[in-house]
Amino acid sequence: FSPILTHDAEKMASVYAIFYCLENSVRELISDRLSERHGAGWWDIKISAKIKTAAEGLKQKEEKNKYHVARSSHMIGYTLFGNLAQIIINDWEDFSDLFPDQHWVSSRLNDLELSRNVIMHTSTLPEIEVERIESIARDWIRQVG
Repeated sequence: FSPILTHDAEKMASVYAIFYCLENSVRELISDRLSERHGAGWWDIKISAKIKTAAEGLKQKEEKNKYHVARSSHMIGYTLFGNLAQIIINDWEDFSDLFPDQHWVSSRLNDLELSRNVIMHTSTLPEIEVERIESIARDWIRQVG
């Protein structure tokens, strides 16, 4: 690979790590909270039909490719990043004690989604965007513990 590609990849690797940890911790938070409050069937009773349908579509698409490892053993793993804020807001009564308000959740996750899509589609972010991601990640960790 060219030195420029290698340099950019190394620069974005740490940003990917932040997204990996943050996105999966949001999924864990949703799963843990809804399971704790609504039992093992939380997915069926608390998730909107639109989000469930999209997740089930992704899972079915993956199941056709049996040679490839499944992305998740839980349906929450098949939700898109943008769905995570929707789930929290749709089930606000289960999350309101964790966040100042719904706007706080949606604004941070929406900002992250824009940058996430750049990284996940193999582009690079300028340093100011990396700093924003790091700041949002710190805010999220301080807020939810």
